[in-house]
Amino acid sequence: MPLLTDTPHAAEPLLAAGMRWERVDPAALGPEAADAWRAFGGDGLPWVGPSPAAGARLLIVREHAPASQFARMQELLAAGGELPDGLACVALRGRRFQGQRGRSWKALRGNLHLSVYLALDLAAAESQVGLALLPAVATARAIEAASGGRLRPGTKWVNDLLLGGCKVAGVLTATQLQGARVRHALLGIGANLVRAPRLPPSPRVPEPGCLAAFAEGWDDDGAWARLLPPLLREIDAGRAALEAGDGAALLVAYRERAAFLGRPVTIWPVDEGPDPDAVRPLARGRVLELLPDLSLRLEGVAEPVRSGRMTLDEDD
Repeated sequence: MPLLTDTPHAAEPLLAAGMRWERVDPAALGPEAADAWRAFGGDGLPWVGPSPAAGARLLIVREHAPASQFARMQELLAAGGELPDGLACVALRGRRFQGQRGRSWKALRGNLHLSVYLALDLAAAESQVGLALLPAVATARAIEAASGGRLRPGTKWVNDLLLGGCKVAGVLTATQLQGARVRHALLGIGANLVRAPRLPPSPRVPEPGCLAAFAEGWDDDGAWARLLPPLLREIDAGRAALEAGDGAALLVAYRERAAFLGRPVTIWPVDEGPDPDAVRPLARGRVLELLPDLSLRLEGVAEPVRSGRMTLDEDD
């Protein structure tokens, strides 16, 4: 399927070589593409062109999204709507974007803000962990590939990617179950490439960072278009592994990049209430192991830690 956009100049790097944009009535693209454009592209006619980055999926790139495309996908599916398998939506800028547990995420131009829909038929017991890890592993691998190996982000339990102790990306996975089967998954990925957002300091949240602070070649507003193709390929590769029953490979890849294994950490309640300073930690200790269900085994803690908010502590 093609690439649809309202910002052809910005999306030019994704266009197939030698091809040109066409202004097309969405109705001429078929009902799936037309519905997706109305939901995620806006009211105007899209510019349309073939894109190697899109592959077999429909790819929509929008200059400014008035709300989170991930949340919009959730709304449509909850209302009984349908989306084309593999649909990928990119917003160059936007408002009301959210990260894990509803925390706000600033969508700044040059950074990558991606939402992907996957239609699936997987056994939930064997695939839920892999689906939770898929966007983090795919993003880490894509950053390493796009940077020529100069950047190798570490994973922070469970949904963050770190460079130099700074958070450079955050990911989300939402799944729909039907009985014991996973019928679809939504992946949300926000990666700070060009600039880090200015956020109020928090003792529980790593300082935001961006790739441009750690390597050359990431300081222009077209950086998102360089990361997107390898990221979509890694998502497809992860999906293929899950469908082949090899979700364990994603757990291995996540562990290999874990910035918390062997480190002393503190686990805090997810809901800190109105006074974070009054919150007591759930557990403290050196991380000995990430178990197959994504719980943590901590030194000196009897039971595995299954939920909470992690901070990385300094070694004594």
